[in-house]
Amino acid sequence: MKEDQKLITIAEYDNSMDAELAKMTLENAGIESVIVGELAGVSLYHVFDPYVKVQVFEEDADRARKLLEGEFPPLDEEDFDFNQPDQPL
Repeated sequence: MKEDQKLITIAEYDNSMDAELAKMTLENAGIESVIVGELAGVSLYHVFDPYVKVQVFEEDADRARKLLEGEFPPLDEEDFDFNQPDQPL
């Protein structure tokens, strides 16, 4: 069960816009993600880590990293219904 898994930081960005784009990319592929440090990086830049982090569940970390790096893992055709256009890759 995913609630029992820990979150893993898979990417760090120096601005929240790039982190949001990464989050949208992951969500479009069916990978849940969260953004951490967005407000701290803006309001307390001199005290906290300035990077905005994107985190995913541990079981999704490898696939998420590959997706954000542009390495798209091959789809298993039996797991993909081509009649459902809105199905996440």
